[in-house]
Amino acid sequence: MSSERENFEFVRHSVERISTGSLSFDRLLGGGLPVSCATDFFGAAATGKTQFCFQNAVTTCEYFKGKGSEGAKVVFVDCAGSFRPERIVEIAETRSIDPKMVLENISSISVRSTSAQVETNRRLEEDPNLSRCRLVIVDDITSNFVSDFSKEDEIPARQRMLSLYARRLSYLANRRGFSVLVSNSVRSRGSLGEGETTGEVLSSFALFRVHLSRVDRQRYAELVQPSPASERIEFDIGSSGIV
Repeated sequence: MSSERENFEFVRHSVERISTGSLSFDRLLGGGLPVSCATDFFGAAATGKTQFCFQNAVTTCEYFKGKGSEGAKVVFVDCAGSFRPERIVEIAETRSIDPKMVLENISSISVRSTSAQVETNRRLEEDPNLSRCRLVIVDDITSNFVSDFSKEDEIPARQRMLSLYARRLSYLANRRGFSVLVSNSVRSRGSLGEGETTGEVLSSFALFRVHLSRVDRQRYAELVQPSPASERIEFDIGSSGIV
């Protein structure tokens, strides 16, 4: 029995963090975006989800500048027509980061259907220009699924397909060592308040889930997974992104 124990080896995995470019969000996430897993940001319109995606595209390109990996550093899967190069340029210039370098290292993929969105996972595996990326952004991850499976009797099929898509994306992140950042909307649950669109499907595949909200002009972020934060952070959005 003792020899079996001596031959048993524990493997420790360290989770790298890439700064989000915001000290408050880095603190909330334990140092920044984690590598090899997914982070889920969800909230109502105008709470800052897409702005957070833009900012992390910029900071990730800067972080991996000159570190040897070929091809796109960031893959932006645009599910809702949200990709704005001019905003990315503004964030980069305000942060004294070369905007040309940033744009050259971002590959934007426009998808307007569930099938096209699912196909991006295959491209992440097989396309040489994408397979060595360091960050995959999906904004907004559920919009195509909700649009393509809009009838009540289609909800079980929608949930299953979304689950398979998110699981595959999470698996690729773990195997290839890149970060995944997804945004999602919210839906009203009556007296229970607002909840993430498609319920808890994404909770099984994201290490962190952050709820963004807005009260008048004040924006807030609250960690809801893996454990609820004791307090929410307040943030603002300016020309440099999220501060």
